[in-house]
Amino acid sequence: MTPRQCYGMECINSARIGSKYCSDQCGLSLASLRIYQTLPERIREWNLTSCKSAETNQKELVKIRTELCTAREKLEEVDREVEKLEQLIAKSRSLAPVENNSEDSSDDDEQDDQRGGMVNCISCGKDVSTKVAIRHMESCFNKFESQTSYGSMYKTNIEGYQMVCDFYNPLTETYCKRLRVICPEHTKDPYIGAKDVCGYPLTKNIFSPSGEFCRVKKKECNAHFCWEKLRRGELDMERVRCWMKLDELMEQERQEKVSLSRRAGVLNLMLHSTFNHEIMEKVMKMQKGQQH
Repeated sequence: MTPRQCYGMECINSARIGSKYCSDQCGLSLASLRIYQTLPERIREWNLTSCKSAETNQKELVKIRTELCTAREKLEEVDREVEKLEQLIAKSRSLAPVENNSEDSSDDDEQDDQRGGMVNCISCGKDVSTKVAIRHMESCFNKFESQTSYGSMYKTNIEGYQMVCDFYNPLTETYCKRLRVICPEHTKDPYIGAKDVCGYPLTKNIFSPSGEFCRVKKKECNAHFCWEKLRRGELDMERVRCWMKLDELMEQERQEKVSLSRRAGVLNLMLHSTFNHEIMEKVMKMQKGQQH
């Protein structure tokens, strides 16, 4: 096989077998020289015309960042709602319970019986009285919910408020992923004293807060059973939705940034070229005019 000269600039050595160059350094030097000669012209071509895809990406970035601000504001609003709830609970605990007279309570029981309040439990299917329906449905739901496991092999890392249960089960080697406040398996309801007040914030016209609290004993109040736990769970679930939305938007923002950074990369500019005849004719006329 006849040896051939190396393709490297000003190189007089013979190329290696199966290669165009005598060494890797010769190949890298020639490739660098080609880049320095070709890339400035390609960059100039790129800057002559606007890229529609880049404009679309910029518009998407503006839209995504607006949604990110909205999601962060929503998360801050939920945090304020949590603080407000804790203040209401702390305020209600300082109230004294209202004692029910035996005659009044017996009259209320008779009125409830006359109304014929019976409702079907959605969990077990039994008929229960409307007076204890909420209490029965809550306990019945927790009983069925405890039979299902929601686990993951990884522990949740959240700074500050621990929202997820994360109870470790050594048998399955998983962490419980229910919300901590409403987990029926690993979170026990706090002890209710004999004089503890319900403390539910009452409303007028359905939605407007009245500034008053339900002062019935917590053990006797069936209308607002476990309202603190359910409200905390509702706010925690809203937090989860906000975090999932933020995570989704951040991923979309990352993808748009990657698309923008790759579009004008060295490899793409070297491999692809767009020749704009209209602009190049104007450039050629301007160069000729300058020469004359």
